Amino acid sequence: MDYKKMYDSIVMLEVEISSFSGGGYKVRYDLSRNLISWNDSYMWNNNFMKSLTATKKELINKALPESGMLEWMEGYNRGETEKYGRPTANPSSWKITVKFEDNTTLVSSHTKNFPKKWNDLKTIIEQTTECTFRLR
Repeated sequence: MDYKKMYDSIVMLEVEISSFSGGGYKVRYDLSRNLISWNDSYMWNNNFMKSLTATKKELINKALPESGMLEWMEGYNRGETEKYGRPTANPSSWKITVKFEDNTTLVSSHTKNFPKKWNDLKTIIEQTTECTFRLR
């Protein structure tokens, strides 16, 4: 797989985390329209949509490949959770949806097991949204 090409062709990235009770956050990056949308299921008045600045888009373009997100998403889809993930006692879950220029979609998710490099992705989200991306 040519992951460099895959990262360069991402047009939409959606990342969500949720607790066993259903509360959580979802962030969506529309890279073709330069928009970020945020959904907070704990407090609806924290929801927003804003422009994705050139600086933040550059951060995503640089840091996302370094996070290895596509590689571990595919690893989870192959069932390689021991290689790419870490079991947690907390029954929280994550789901990531990536849409590419050719209209293909990659979706990966898991419960009670978070990627070893989750904090890399979390940092990107927090730096670009200026919101904390962790469950209460």
